Amino acid sequence: MITLRKLGVVHFFDLIVTGDDVENHKPSAEGILKFVNHFKLNKERVLMIGDSAGDVKASKEAGIKVASVLWDSYAKEKVKTLQSDYYFHSVEELGEFLYRLNQKLR
Repeated sequence: MITLRKLGVVHFFDLIVTGDDVENHKPSAEGILKFVNHFKLNKERVLMIGDSAGDVKASKEAGIKVASVLWDSYAKEKVKTLQSDYYFHSVEELGEFLYRLNQKLR
């Protein structure tokens, strides 16, 4: 929250779930499920984007797909062993994927 406020972007988010908002932190799915339930989302249409093993484990526990970004992951090799649904090696690669996905969903 400190960073989002300092950057002046906190108003772009409809919901922010932090470690203070859950009893069980990642790799628990509690934070993801709080978000999914708040917006009454269909889990089949949710994609978690993360860079850690905890992100992958939490996503799987929540029953949603996960995209692992590996360009600056501190645990890249561990993340690769956890069978994410998608892997991205650059910001541009992720951006292209999200653009194509958005076009497909329209």
